[in-house]
Amino acid sequence: MANFSASVIANEFLRRRASEQWPQQMQLHKLAYIAHGWNLAINDEPLITEQPEAWDNGPVYRSLWDHIRDFGYGKPNCTLIDPLSKEPISAVLSASESDIIDHVWKRFKIYSAIELSEMTHQPGTPWFNAYFRRGRNSSLHNVEIRDYYIQLAKAGRAQNDGKAA
Repeated sequence: MANFSASVIANEFLRRRASEQWPQQMQLHKLAYIAHGWNLAINDEPLITEQPEAWDNGPVYRSLWDHIRDFGYGKPNCTLIDPLSKEPISAVLSASESDIIDHVWKRFKIYSAIELSEMTHQPGTPWFNAYFRRGRNSSLHNVEIRDYYIQLAKAGRAQNDGKAA
């Protein structure tokens, strides 16, 4: 499987969002991070090449933050545009990667940037561990992210198994 830039994955969410209103940058970071976590747990591969950093408001991809700061959003759907080609940043995702992004979008699109940030700030999350153990703006490690999302999957499965009983 390929590893993508954070901008590629953010654009996947912007295309699904299909809105001409400027998105909250923080929301894009959290959605990209959540998709990255689920891809690590399910496919045992990073979705995004870059490691997220533990910023004050949660996991942030520095390259995505810099791109939006420097170039803003373009058309259609406020997608991120390659500054050289002037085309939307994109890549070909596998069916599994696309499924993960679809699932994350369907599950988390209803949450505001602040709500998503609060989800990542819970004790025991990779952001919490990086921020409070290694310091502000430190990198979140893929092993910790994968293990955390595997635990989320197990907890969800156990909860669903209990409902079926």
